[in-house]
Amino acid sequence: MTDYLRYYLCSLVVLAGVAGFVLGGWWMWAGVGTFFVLAGLDAVSRPDHSLRRFRYPRLADAPLYLHCVLMVALYAAFAWRMQAGLGVQGAVPTVLVLAGAVASLVWLNAVPNVPVAHELMHRKDWLSRGLAKFISAMFADAHRDVPHLYTHHIHFDTEADADYAPRGSSVYPFMWRCTRRNFEELLAAARKRQAVTGAALWSPRNFLFWEFAVLLSIPLAVGLYGGPLAGALTLLAQISSKFFLEALNYIQHYGLVRVPGSPTRLHHTWNHLTWIDRTIGYEITTHVDHHIDPDLRFDQLVPHPDAPQMPNLFVCAVSAFIPPLWFGRIAKPLLKDWDLRFASPQERHIAREANRKAGWPDWLAEQSEAPFAQGAPA
Repeated sequence: MTDYLRYYLCSLVVLAGVAGFVLGGWWMWAGVGTFFVLAGLDAVSRPDHSLRRFRYPRLADAPLYLHCVLMVALYAAFAWRMQAGLGVQGAVPTVLVLAGAVASLVWLNAVPNVPVAHELMHRKDWLSRGLAKFISAMFADAHRDVPHLYTHHIHFDTEADADYAPRGSSVYPFMWRCTRRNFEELLAAARKRQAVTGAALWSPRNFLFWEFAVLLSIPLAVGLYGGPLAGALTLLAQISSKFFLEALNYIQHYGLVRVPGSPTRLHHTWNHLTWIDRTIGYEITTHVDHHIDPDLRFDQLVPHPDAPQMPNLFVCAVSAFIPPLWFGRIAKPLLKDWDLRFASPQERHIAREANRKAGWPDWLAEQSEAPFAQGAPA
């Protein structure tokens, strides 16, 4: 029963944001406040290498679909609060309350919304895929499933992947570069569809039209009820969420290399296997098993403690925005260990060149003949 209940933590996180908007005033910070609560819990969370055990998969899916309803409630509560007044009393500066509202939307658009969208976009049924696109529009990327499914899962850890974060790269240019490259992938797919259907690129018969129609429908709906400022702040939150998503994306494969076309092995992704990370991420941090078989449901993923591990997700997310901390305490030490313990001879060659381009030490110079411990192939 515990396995069925654990993912309702994600529902409680969104409900905190809904309640904050209903109460108004300083409570508008409640949504983003869950970041600090979860970060604290993650700091004391033990490694979780247990398997999930569900006899009734449909029951296990309930919090996924509940989440979609709660995200609509979140935006409805925000629109209502903006229309009814902020609930500001005394000398509380309006701008601080609005900043809390936007920060809450940005955080909840990303976590747990991105993990839910990710899980649903890997499903095969029309309802799950449709809901994935809708809640992905909340972080301004309604058709992220296109580059994710058809580029990332094929080319991850190589320069052909739009999500590739090479060694030495900072999160700040990466957020923009990843956004641009994923849109270029989407545009290329739309043009291929155009060649098949003959429909105009921006026709309703082409998904590029719906990418922006669904994205803009959310601030439009909020603005019609809550007023122009509510609509503008919603759009700001969507765009900001998009860049925050890419910052989280930056962490997941940072600096790893793979020979193009080679099979997926256990050492080809980073993993975060604390109880909080696995739960709030709907097992997205049980990362390598997802890449070995992307069709597995979240509850079927097997954690691999022998695969490369990173510190907890919250530590990594904060560190990524402080480049000296990220490079000095996380990226370089972990990638040195990866190069020496996990990389194949071919991958060491690629890694050594990547270190040279990044201006990093050549720690492989005297280790070219060292043994390696590859994970099992897919």
